[in-house]
Amino acid sequence: MSEMTEYIAPNFKQKAFNCPHCGAFAHMKWESKDVLVYYQATCAYCSKYSLWRVTEKDFDYNHCPFPAKGEMLYPDFGSAPLPAEDMPEDVKNDYEEAARIFITSPRGAAALLRLGLQKLCIHLGEEGKNINADIRSLVEKGKLTGVAIKVADTLRITGNNAVHPGQISDTDFDRVAGKMFDLINSIVKETITRPKEWNELYQLMPENARNAAEAQDKKNSKP
Repeated sequence: MSEMTEYIAPNFKQKAFNCPHCGAFAHMKWESKDVLVYYQATCAYCSKYSLWRVTEKDFDYNHCPFPAKGEMLYPDFGSAPLPAEDMPEDVKNDYEEAARIFITSPRGAAALLRLGLQKLCIHLGEEGKNINADIRSLVEKGKLTGVAIKVADTLRITGNNAVHPGQISDTDFDRVAGKMFDLINSIVKETITRPKEWNELYQLMPENARNAAEAQDKKNSKP
């Protein structure tokens, strides 16, 4: 499985992070007409903005108040990365719902992502009833690399802990649950996006060359 690109979540007054609109890591221009109430952060890449509310104030050495913390109000997508472009629609629905509730309910988000993984397995030709068995079947079929078992196990264990707490400490759970968005995106890219890109590249080859290669492949596959 390909290495996941580091995702930098949106954070109040941070100079750069992954844009909640376009997903690009970009510089943010922060502006405000009332610095103790609301801020707007505009992405240097796509020019779209996010809207933030000041949630906590502090005081400088002159005892003047300044904004210390804030939360993103728009878009209503939490701090999770955008879903992978080729994610199936029903899986994306669970993913986006998980993103919206992650800040207030990490366990609820983890349970939704586990459900999304089950649905993804069905799209990949498996039964979707036993994630363990489905992932191992996908590895045996060559659709996933062996390391994907560890990724899927992480999703499964974290999702189980969301429903039946106690297997993972609360601190570890919150940290792992936040990474589950990256993990499921990685599986989508490995099983759907990459094969699609390879096929598109193959289709660029001349038809006679493809036919000859396919004939040779059939010949080589015979016992």
